[in-house]
Amino acid sequence: MLLATLRQSAAFGIAPEVVASCLDEESPGDELFSKGWRDGVGCLTRRERCAVAGVTGHFAESVVEMLLEPMGWSPLWHFSGPGRHGVDLIFLAPGDLVVAVEVKGSLVPGRTPPLSNREVAQMSATWVDKLDNPGMSELDLTSTDVYGGIAVVNFADLTWRVALTGDFASFHPVTRSGQLRELGWWRPGSPDASVPVGG
Repeated sequence: MLLATLRQSAAFGIAPEVVASCLDEESPGDELFSKGWRDGVGCLTRRERCAVAGVTGHFAESVVEMLLEPMGWSPLWHFSGPGRHGVDLIFLAPGDLVVAVEVKGSLVPGRTPPLSNREVAQMSATWVDKLDNPGMSELDLTSTDVYGGIAVVNFADLTWRVALTGDFASFHPVTRSGQLRELGWWRPGSPDASVPVGG
């Protein structure tokens, strides 16, 4: 159902310059990502595809941070590198709302990466409250203190999508960029929470 919600979200465009500005061509991981991004994932070997997966997610986090900051989202915490567990970004969003964001990235055209559903569903309240969720622990936050977001970046299509939640049970698609500047429409109790409005 969460994938369906993300697919209902608007596919906002990303300028290539935004992605390029995150690249450090001296880094082997960045070089591999750049190869997959510029030339297509088909040019990567099977081994390279496995290696680039975590790097792609880390690039997606950097891109989302850059895209949200001009909309009034101030970063409070982010992972310093790929390969760790827990929410990827925590923001102070418009309206003084704290929002914990999970970010997914893909180099495959048209693909929306799924969230993990292993022992505990990713971005559920239980998952957000896990002890090994460093961003939440370092800021001394729980799921009752924050709102949630999922952002998906598709580097092949140069698009990003966002869904937001007030209770970590039901997520709402962002269909207009203005909804990221005025967040009242999806907060619990809002009469428009299930039908996003604004723009």
